[in-house]
Amino acid sequence: MLKDGQGLDVANADAKAIEALDFLREEWLVFGKRFDGFMAAADAEETCALLPVLAANLVLSMNSVDGRALGAKYLARARILSKGIGPRERAWLDATQAWLDGDADKSLAIHEKMVAEWPRDLLAGKLGQLHAFNLGDAEALLRIGEHLIAANRDNHFVWGMHAFGLEECNRLDEAEAHARRAIEMGRNDPWAHHAMAHCFEARGRLTEGVAFLESVSDCWADCNSFMYTHNWWHQALFLIDLDRTDEALALFDSRVWGVWKEFSEDQINAISLLTRLELRGVDVGARWADVASYLEGRLHDHFVPFLDLQYLYALARAGKPSVTEMLASLEDRGEQAKPFEREAWADCAVPAAHGLAAHARGDHAEAARLLGQAMPHLRPIGGSIAQRALFGAIHLDALIKSGWNDAALKILQADERERPTVPATKRALADLYRKLGRAEQAMTADYQAERLARQYANA
Repeated sequence: MLKDGQGLDVANADAKAIEALDFLREEWLVFGKRFDGFMAAADAEETCALLPVLAANLVLSMNSVDGRALGAKYLARARILSKGIGPRERAWLDATQAWLDGDADKSLAIHEKMVAEWPRDLLAGKLGQLHAFNLGDAEALLRIGEHLIAANRDNHFVWGMHAFGLEECNRLDEAEAHARRAIEMGRNDPWAHHAMAHCFEARGRLTEGVAFLESVSDCWADCNSFMYTHNWWHQALFLIDLDRTDEALALFDSRVWGVWKEFSEDQINAISLLTRLELRGVDVGARWADVASYLEGRLHDHFVPFLDLQYLYALARAGKPSVTEMLASLEDRGEQAKPFEREAWADCAVPAAHGLAAHARGDHAEAARLLGQAMPHLRPIGGSIAQRALFGAIHLDALIKSGWNDAALKILQADERERPTVPATKRALADLYRKLGRAEQAMTADYQAERLARQYANA
């Protein structure tokens, strides 16, 4: 039996199959875009089940109805070729079937067992971390990274994967150290760049974040649209917090939106960035209409609630009547939720969706009420800490605009403690202090905001 480049047995494989599998692993981990050759190899494969099963995972990761249908075809082909496969390949079949069935919790559990038994299977770890990410399970994200790094300390991709799990568990010093180690071992590691961006974001190290991402941005030219647009999205977030909103809007037009407008990840990067710009008072013009024109086919997707909520908000900001249909569909999805996913769909996604629709139409009191119901249940909807912060920002805006000053003040004070370097946070605090008659604190916050703004302007 032949082995792949990681030393793992591959049943029924010839040299061409091994070459295709090794190429896929490296291309996936570097977030490349040269997958056509692998898909052609999977289409032509007549003996090795692992090629079509990995092709199924690749298309399922697209989070689309078409991707799901194609994934089912590849998985069926893999089962036809499954005679004589080993336990690792059997686990791949089972994990993929669970994903196709909508049971991400089961798929994650299988992947976690896979990396415990075969820690050299880096794609098993990558897919496991994807499921953990979509379930908001930071601890599983980290456990998978720990299994991988114990057996792959010579692989820079694994250091970056472990770094992201550490960051999502708020172990920021370790996360940054691991990400830096990854980049020292192999500079072209966009996921390690991404982990570094999260570390800078979490602590409000804004100028460092901008300088770092700019210094490695040349590596992203060969990335697929997700990693390319997402790392530029991170750069735009730093620019917004630095009061450089014109530059952030320019990044939206040149780097974040327009690479692959049909892809879910590109769509949510665009939606999140437009929302954050609007919350800082930027007129985004007709951009909502353009983004929303690619979302009408997603009303009933319901693959990951984190995605659905952003689709819905964009449709609502664009004034699309289909928002009503999507709200009804989300209510149905919440009612049908399995026990392990009830918190994500029923307790969070449904009230959050109605709250987001209310905010988009300017009903801030209703938005504050409904988003307030959802916020304690936010983590299971998926996404990263930095991405989910979008919903907190919309909730805060609704609280302020509806006059819930005490609740808004608590959130802003917590934001300032975590990230004391953002002028906009200081300004918002000053405004609230004035509303509450706390003039001295308002003056202090105004002074701090002005001092930060001057510091950034002169940097």
